Amino acid sequence: MTKTADRMLRLMDRAVTEWQIPIIGKDKGRVLRRLLLEHKPRRGIEVGSLIGYSAILIGANMAPGGHLTCIEENPFLAWITQSNTDRAGLKGRVKVMQGDALRVLPLLRGPVDLLFVDANKEDYLDYLRAVEPRLVKGALVVADNTGIFRRQVKGYLDRVRTAPWESREYDFGSDCMEASIFRGQPT
Repeated sequence: MTKTADRMLRLMDRAVTEWQIPIIGKDKGRVLRRLLLEHKPRRGIEVGSLIGYSAILIGANMAPGGHLTCIEENPFLAWITQSNTDRAGLKGRVKVMQGDALRVLPLLRGPVDLLFVDANKEDYLDYLRAVEPRLVKGALVVADNTGIFRRQVKGYLDRVRTAPWESREYDFGSDCMEASIFRGQPT
């Protein structure tokens, strides 16, 4: 991770504590960073960006030459995310698209080896289904807020906890994050 990206994340940590903005934060960020360094994704998609905290974390920790496409429905938040990722030194590495993810995801092309989901909880399974045909074997899929929104994401969890998936829940006390590895073709 670059010093610029690290500084930006520290600044955002302070700001969101004061303003009560729900970002993944330091604890989940450490786990996500470890997963990124272990799996070394190069072609990622983030669904739901808010102010760009996770986009900076992911973009800065992808394999060399990696690229992250973020989808944010809110036009102002999409602009904020692009501005924050650019300031973090990730211009050209992180691209933000504004729109409804269920409409944007089918328009994206090429293989995907990382999917980070943190948007409308009821749509997690639909986001996965939209990207699943393009996932490469060994792709990393991470879903945030799977603890406090367990009922809303039940279909998603049922899907990633069966073959061709290997999945693990990370419990952070007040919430959880699900990290899953795609092990083959969708059933």
